[in-house]
Amino acid sequence: MLNLPDFSTQTPNAIALDLDETTLNSKGQLDNRTHVALHAIYELGIPIIIATSRPERVLPALVGNDILRISSLVQMNGTVACGRAGLNGNLKINIDLDDARKCWDLAEKYAPWAHRTLEVDGTQFAVNNEDMIEELWAFDQTTSPTVISFEKAMKIGPAKISINGVNRNLEPLAIKLDQELSNRTIVFRAGSELFLNVVPIEATKSKAAACLLKSARISLADVLSFGDDFVDIDLIQDSGWSVAVENAIPEIKSMQKAILRIMIDELKSG
Repeated sequence: MLNLPDFSTQTPNAIALDLDETTLNSKGQLDNRTHVALHAIYELGIPIIIATSRPERVLPALVGNDILRISSLVQMNGTVACGRAGLNGNLKINIDLDDARKCWDLAEKYAPWAHRTLEVDGTQFAVNNEDMIEELWAFDQTTSPTVISFEKAMKIGPAKISINGVNRNLEPLAIKLDQELSNRTIVFRAGSELFLNVVPIEATKSKAAACLLKSARISLADVLSFGDDFVDIDLIQDSGWSVAVENAIPEIKSMQKAILRIMIDELKSG
């Protein structure tokens, strides 16, 4: 069942889509119906923005290169953005270096089992453990992932730290990071505290999307956004139209303009 905004008198000039638990189905894949819909939107001349916490290197395996060619990209919680297919511009916001080093050390102390990356630009990244790089951090790319040293990533300018608890709860670490990091950095929980995204507080999906949309003179008031989790709150709040999937967190549902209700069986069959 769909409960979508009323488009009878006005339609959005762009759409912005979160991926996990929103645009991707329950198997973490882009199903054929959504794939066809995105191409149809592109053919109408409506800019598409993929706004995700994921780095760019994993996206071909999730949505396909054809979708990436017709979409602008806001990645890694709004720290890096690139305009394509009707939008222009680039954005990168680096994480505070002192906070990055402190976060790395605290994660080693309080959650040494966790897999973490220091992300530079969506392709280059440092890791604390090279085990399972292909599975956890690079997926099935045809080329080798660009793994660099922690110090080299710090020298280039890191944008984000991603921490994967590998099925163990990271809330105790998140609390410690909240206490120890400066007010220049924020910690986002995802996946029931199984993942943490540590980013500059000034970086948001909303600001990054607005930066790209400016090239086409489109305001966020004319955007239809889709989201489900804490990192989507600013985008849902700032967009003129917003849609939350039914399994979205309460904070998203409380500010949505519409709810997208999809039956569980339909998701599984996707």
